[in-house]
Amino acid sequence: MRKLLVVPVFHHALGGATVSLALMLKGFQQCGALEQLRVLVRADSLMEQYLRQAGLGTCLHIIPEKDLGQFMKQALRWVNQQPQDWPVLLENCVARQILPPMALAAPALRLSRRPIYIVFRDLAHSPHLLGSLVRKLTLTSLAPRAICNSKFTAQHIQRLIPRINDVLYPPVDPEQFNDRPVAPPQNLRPILSSGARIILTPSRISKTEDNINDKNLRSLPLVLAQLKASGHDYHGIIIGQDASPEQTNIRALLEQAERLKVADRFTILPPSFTIEDYYKHADIVVTLAPREPFGRTVVEAIASGVPVVGSRTGGIGEILHNFAPQWTVDPYDPSSAAQAIIRVANDSQTSKILAQGKSWVAANCSLINYAQRMMKITGLNSTLTCQAISV
Repeated sequence: MRKLLVVPVFHHALGGATVSLALMLKGFQQCGALEQLRVLVRADSLMEQYLRQAGLGTCLHIIPEKDLGQFMKQALRWVNQQPQDWPVLLENCVARQILPPMALAAPALRLSRRPIYIVFRDLAHSPHLLGSLVRKLTLTSLAPRAICNSKFTAQHIQRLIPRINDVLYPPVDPEQFNDRPVAPPQNLRPILSSGARIILTPSRISKTEDNINDKNLRSLPLVLAQLKASGHDYHGIIIGQDASPEQTNIRALLEQAERLKVADRFTILPPSFTIEDYYKHADIVVTLAPREPFGRTVVEAIASGVPVVGSRTGGIGEILHNFAPQWTVDPYDPSSAAQAIIRVANDSQTSKILAQGKSWVAANCSLINYAQRMMKITGLNSTLTCQAISV
């Protein structure tokens, strides 16, 4: 049986790349095709823990390398030992540390005629000319076919790989993200008890000067200040990981909220494996990243029955323009974002728009459809019977 060999690199971050990979595996599982996958992960990593907890451990191949560059070297060596007709899927493999081992492995991979695919989940941009050149040369030497998570991503990736095989919107699990009621998480209960409306922003907490994939979280305290000034009681909650030394990014946001006198209505919580429970108790999701490649939080929120005010640019705008263009705003205009939040809360059409959004998510972000399309692209057996899970 031919197998798809999957090589991811974000082993220690609970972000969109890890979640999207897990859902691809779950789609294969629902199609009875999990045995057609081998996913190479670093030993004792958060990704290994996450995938095993999701019941997907049977398709993992563990590599005991802590260093990312050494992991990639060992992973590609193992790939080259497998049958030559087994395709390899490199999951967002464009990080600086892994380019040298990828370049070294390229001749053997090309000579084997093994089909090579790269899934791009971000814009693969380097702020340095030399870095961009090395990335371009490495990818050219591999001659992969690109699979992008949005049209926005594909437009940027064409400068690196002109051969875009397909655009696949990452899937959303309806078992996890839905509007069925659950008890609120413990750390959310005091905020709910205050009577404030909840603004939720699940996001990696990046530094403010990140111009490549700016999450623009510094706009959220400004939005809260606008809402407070107009007499509206909202509490903003960011849930995400801060990888900065001594959590300097979190401290900068809290200090900003203090200066704006909204610290009492602004909370930052750590990432959670049960993020769906937070969506179910949010009144609105606000995501103002201007160049977000896809915007997983948008489709997760909509599937959970929560409206979204988001950037009109990037992947966020691409998604919302399919069913709720009126919910998009200039990401750097906190006044417009605050007005949109109030408008969504008071608009009698919000429930209708949400229903349209749910239909769009169900049609475009299905686990089974994603798995079947991935099988078709990579030449695996896609004729297996897939069982949809009713919700």
